[in-house]
Amino acid sequence: MNKFLIAKPGMPDPRFQETVIFILYHNPEGAAGLVLNKPLKTMSINRLFEISNLKPPKNIQKKEITLYWGGPVEQEKVFFIHSSDYKSENIIMSNKDFILTDASEVLYDIAINKGPKNYLILTGISVWRPGQLDFEMQQGDWNKKTNSYVPLFNNDNTMWHRLINSKEI
Repeated sequence: MNKFLIAKPGMPDPRFQETVIFILYHNPEGAAGLVLNKPLKTMSINRLFEISNLKPPKNIQKKEITLYWGGPVEQEKVFFIHSSDYKSENIIMSNKDFILTDASEVLYDIAINKGPKNYLILTGISVWRPGQLDFEMQQGDWNKKTNSYVPLFNNDNTMWHRLINSKEI
């Protein structure tokens, strides 16, 4: 089961309006997650190597990728959520459907068409200090939902509408 934070209509923080966040953890030490449905820009994969200060592989393929905003903290950090058909290093979280990692090898393999079938490339992360997310939920800013029917890679601009209206808790 995937756990999501869904911004309620009327979310006071404009950065998070109509936002879906995949929850990495939510416990007494705080909370963290990755925004799934906020594309920043589409660019050539060469450009992503350039801004990431990584040397591209020699046999790089010409392709466009979409970079997503994962959250306002650690904007220079890049995360990859990818399908489990591809195995990667530095696994942060995984299940039968996806793997979350920050391993740059994923980008290299995507660049040479040996990467995962499905993937999201995100920059930054959303983080809450202890008690902060609980307070925001009590204020009515967020719904927390468990949903096994919404794939992480189906994150078009209707994802928020699908989840805000879903019946799952």
